[in-house]
Amino acid sequence: MGYIKVIVLSAVVALSIIFMIQNITPLSHPLGIRLNLFFVNWESTPYPTYLVILLAFFVGLLAASLVGINERWRLRRQVKAQVKRTEELRKELNSLRNLPVTGEPMVAGTADLPGEAFSAGEAQGGDEMPASLEKLEEGPAENGLNSGKDKR
Repeated sequence: MGYIKVIVLSAVVALSIIFMIQNITPLSHPLGIRLNLFFVNWESTPYPTYLVILLAFFVGLLAASLVGINERWRLRRQVKAQVKRTEELRKELNSLRNLPVTGEPMVAGTADLPGEAFSAGEAQGGDEMPASLEKLEEGPAENGLNSGKDKR
């Protein structure tokens, strides 16, 4: 992408130079800049028109470059701040991942169910199914959960 910008800019400068060389006599006419305000009257020395055009071009180029450099510095500071914040969050995430798990171990199938408590010993010992699991096997409409139409 950078090569394309250089090529386009070079072509614009080359065409500008060719234009000025081919039209040197009309562009050589002296041009003076005048500023008349209520309290200030100023007039520049007359310069050839092509010099005024070149001066305006390079002043605009300088102004655009300064704006671009300022924007680049601002974005670079913003990227550094975002990288720093990302690294802080990554460290926090890693520290949370490395925390020890505390509390009672969970047995598969022991969610917070209404009704009787279910322990691993009951599942191994008998063929009976606890009442809380029987409610789940009945289906959503029979045990009062999700009563009405299914939202799928």
